[in-house]
Amino acid sequence: MRDPYQMNGHKLHWHLDRIHAWQKGERIAPLYIDMGITMSCNINCKYCYYAVPENQGAERIPIDPLTRFLKDAAEIGVRAVGFLGDGEPTLHPEVYEAVTAGKQAGLDMAIATNGVLLKPERMAEFLEALTWVRFTLSVAESERYHQVMGGREKTFEKVIRNIRHAVETKRRLGLATTIGIQMVLIEECLDQVVPLARLGQELGVDYVVVKQCSEKEDIAQDSRIAVYEDHEEIYREAEAFATDGYNVIVKRLKMGKTGRSYNCCFGTNFLPQITGRGDVYCCGNFFGNEKFYIGSIVEQSFKDIVYGERYREVMELVQSSVNVHRQCGIGCRQNEINEFLWDLKNPPAHVNFV
Repeated sequence: MRDPYQMNGHKLHWHLDRIHAWQKGERIAPLYIDMGITMSCNINCKYCYYAVPENQGAERIPIDPLTRFLKDAAEIGVRAVGFLGDGEPTLHPEVYEAVTAGKQAGLDMAIATNGVLLKPERMAEFLEALTWVRFTLSVAESERYHQVMGGREKTFEKVIRNIRHAVETKRRLGLATTIGIQMVLIEECLDQVVPLARLGQELGVDYVVVKQCSEKEDIAQDSRIAVYEDHEEIYREAEAFATDGYNVIVKRLKMGKTGRSYNCCFGTNFLPQITGRGDVYCCGNFFGNEKFYIGSIVEQSFKDIVYGERYREVMELVQSSVNVHRQCGIGCRQNEINEFLWDLKNPPAHVNFV
């Protein structure tokens, strides 16, 4: 099925300048950064890694170091920043100002939100500054919202109103902002895949994406999808709701994918991640591991971090010491990037026979 956003793959082909610099051994700035801006959340999704108590707190990145970071990132060549990780970004009181600051600095900005706390009166400025916004919504019925998302049933209706308002605002202002809905697939959501595809079409969003659940010990065994391929009939029924202006995307390539075709992680050079308190790590898999901690954007300039010795040391440590077959989680964010970069580093025979 059509995937205009290439969610099942990667987009490094469009950044050959950065790849060539990396191949030559030059110090490079990341292309894109996944980050949290707060550690707290207002709902309790059953599948969320950050829902466990040890991953939550009241911390957030203060607006001054956050805007400084965004300016630094743009200056050194970062091309996009997504407020996607750790807690719910709209709990940050200056989230609107932060998104706008990133856009004004020259970055492509994105945000993933549960949609509960969005302010209708600020929707226009929000969407004008965003390349895309993705609503995390794994059910299509209010009575199922508490079971899966952890919020109250009436919260579901509020989220739907906010999504509808976002679509109306986009159309009224003629904005190019992409608006999507994401389902994280667990057993409790299987009967919601088709209704959510139908709901997305009714709401007028640009896409609904169904993605794998990142495995973690806290997810009960009976909530995990044992064999994703067993539900192909459901996926195809959902995809049938797609139209010229509306996409239903099932991330089949990552579903249940446990093996890796590469032996080394290079992807963190292009995509590091930052916690909701501002700590910079090579990737989210090692949040909290001092061995892979690089620095803090609250305490340091991001430019100084990226071109500092510690950044280089950690990136080299990832490549030299991390066993990607045993230490990295299922659903790795850098997986497709790594497959591409591994092939570049290890070309096949007869490369001229294209």
